Amino acid sequence: MKYAVFAFEMLIFLLGMYYLAIAFFSLAADRRERPRSGKMNTFAVVVAAHNEEKVIGGLLESVNALTYPKELFDVFVVADNCTDGTGALAAKYGAVVYERTDEVKKGKGFALEYAFERIFKADKQYDYIVVFDADNVVKSDFLLCMNREINSGYRAVQGYLDSKNPYSSWLAFSYSLWYWLNNRLSQRARGVLEMGCRLGGTGFAVASDLIREIGWGATCLAEDTEFTLKLALIDEKVGWAHDAVVYDEKPDSMSTSVRQRTRWMQGLSDVAKRFIIPLFKKSFREGKIAPVHMAMNFWGDMLYPTCLIILGFIDVLTIVSTIIPHCYFTVCAVWYNPFNLIMLNAYLMSNLIVAIASLYRDKKLNFCVLKNIFGFALYLFSWIPVFFLGMFKKNSGEWFHTPHTVGKNYTDKR
Repeated sequence: MKYAVFAFEMLIFLLGMYYLAIAFFSLAADRRERPRSGKMNTFAVVVAAHNEEKVIGGLLESVNALTYPKELFDVFVVADNCTDGTGALAAKYGAVVYERTDEVKKGKGFALEYAFERIFKADKQYDYIVVFDADNVVKSDFLLCMNREINSGYRAVQGYLDSKNPYSSWLAFSYSLWYWLNNRLSQRARGVLEMGCRLGGTGFAVASDLIREIGWGATCLAEDTEFTLKLALIDEKVGWAHDAVVYDEKPDSMSTSVRQRTRWMQGLSDVAKRFIIPLFKKSFREGKIAPVHMAMNFWGDMLYPTCLIILGFIDVLTIVSTIIPHCYFTVCAVWYNPFNLIMLNAYLMSNLIVAIASLYRDKKLNFCVLKNIFGFALYLFSWIPVFFLGMFKKNSGEWFHTPHTVGKNYTDKR
């Protein structure tokens, strides 16, 4: 039993150290050499929308206000199984609207595939496809920032995912805080290291010829991760555009949050079954570390907070065991001696320092972080039952539409 506990604790600690080591690079300057290409790429902006009449106007208004040359981008909206006025409203804002009705193939992945097929058959062709969700609002220089990163040599680029309603509730703030930390500690760090980032479901661009080359085919409940790992299997890395900001609505209801995250975990379970082993095989067969890194990045959003939770729990038990004589917990067998206890606390403190520094660098450090710290801890803990619920329901394929109601612009989001 003791050796099993030792192996478990060391595995969690080493995984945590792996993510922490990468996180440190998020604070480094990006010194990559960038080609001085001045090409202005053309973009097809694609939005998959299901009954989004309440919010899609805010997105299209912000897209129409982009500072990118108007003749270099067009907007396409897939009104997917809509029973409201989403399509009609999108048309009023100048978007090309595709009405889609399919009660079997439901979900964003199918809607995007439907749009791509029609765009590729049109007379006018585009260099890149940009994907937004209907509840988003886009910063005015989004396409300029994406174009700059594209000209660095990437055929797939992810933008910064910010929050449209970070202060509407403790839950929305917890979501927002996690995205802020992930944007820098994981995504930007991997961008600086050129390890390849993850597509985040919205606010990303993919070269049209890349989609034609390998096909979209990402139609599971985690279509963004599915396509990311398809790219990893052909050695195509995703770039990171830290200044290309898109604002996304976060849930205020715990029931909505649990259903949304369960859907994500269902999709991730499906993707893991199909991609993780091929990625490891590719890494060993070709002697490349990048596929292993991508496999680790795949679970990073789940494993990193879990590592922190478990190690923090072990830390508390170890301190209690040290202070109270004869009160010894088997679970903290590795960390019982003073040296290991110091090492564990140094690790936890390093994570805290890096997190605070990242929030400061991105101008996200304010009193709300302290005020909602316990809510954030609850949010992290809630991922554990959500993880198991998603694994349990992984074969159901149930699609859940997250309701959106926050239509305000990012300039008044606070």
